[in-house]
Amino acid sequence: MISAYSIILEDKILYCSDEKKYNAFEIVLFVEKLLRSINPRNTWRLKKICLKNKKIGRERIIVEHAVTKAGQNLFFCSVGNFNVGSLEAFKMLEDFNKQVNIQYNNLDRLIFDSEEPTFKQVINLIIDYLKDKYLEPLEEEIIYEKINNNGDNALLYAGISAQGLPIISQLYDKTLLRNLAREKTNENIELFSSDLSAKLATISMNTQIRAKTKIKEIHIQDTEKNAGKKIIFFGNINGYSLDFIATGNFYKIKDIFKKLKAKMSLDSAFQDDFSGDLRPFKHLILYLNNVIKDFDLIN
Repeated sequence: MISAYSIILEDKILYCSDEKKYNAFEIVLFVEKLLRSINPRNTWRLKKICLKNKKIGRERIIVEHAVTKAGQNLFFCSVGNFNVGSLEAFKMLEDFNKQVNIQYNNLDRLIFDSEEPTFKQVINLIIDYLKDKYLEPLEEEIIYEKINNNGDNALLYAGISAQGLPIISQLYDKTLLRNLAREKTNENIELFSSDLSAKLATISMNTQIRAKTKIKEIHIQDTEKNAGKKIIFFGNINGYSLDFIATGNFYKIKDIFKKLKAKMSLDSAFQDDFSGDLRPFKHLILYLNNVIKDFDLIN
């Protein structure tokens, strides 16, 4: 169930319990780079990345995001086939954070501590403790899914890309520009959308190249008051990527995404490889404009 653990400080992986999973934890770095570029105030906290691989099936990278006293971003991560909605998995990461704090009370110096020959030995002992403590609770955990379709669901962004290149992109939440201190001009909106599309495509491609798996979902907790969760969905349509960022009820949003993907999969535009000509894809904007009707809010 638990495949590996890691500790990441800013953009450096300080510890990885299994070198075979090192590339999987690099995905955290790819995603964090994206989040910082569109949320420089650092209020978005990465919680989970869902992956799918033909050989090993579904895996999830779960993340405990801490901020040190000096303002450094510190991530305690684990990858495995954790159950959807598992509370024990995140308790385990909180405990991981706690145990490392006990051993290294100044986490701002963790990058220097990690260079000490005893560092890996100490973390390995913590990992053994976590496995002994949480393996049985994780296996026996009963998941109670809370499906609540009440509340506001909002689409923030939707786009289509191929071979890492943006084809169609639509920004629905213009307040994201406020985070970057940009005016809501048509030019800024178009530039932001294209840049976001390219970054999402890069994450998808890097995941396939480096980790030999496909990224399906990214779950983010927004720490601002009443902001809730944000989810990024990645869908493959005959080699083309459908990207979707929304906030609100996960199950309702996922259902909307699956229906949109199913409709678009029937479109003849996706039957041929991308040649660089955008004209055959212009009509796809109609799909994106229609799907907004399924959401409660438009910013």
